[in-house]
Amino acid sequence: MALVEVFAGEDMDRPLFVADFAFLPRSGDGLSRDTEGYFRYYNVLEVWHRQVGANNSFIACLRVEQVD
Repeated sequence: MALVEVFAGEDMDRPLFVADFAFLPRSGDGLSRDTEGYFRYYNVLEVWHRQVGANNSFIACLRVEQVD
């Protein structure tokens, strides 16, 4: 499983959430997330990987927009 940081809007300082994905979503994919008994829907806008520490480890990151 891949650990993925998910960001929304212009706030790139803190992830909206971090989750394990069975696969890495691509730009254009949709996500649905159960939040306190109802679903929130997101469109994936951008995918990238950022380096964590000095040991050449990378973490996947997504930028999403919420769909109403």
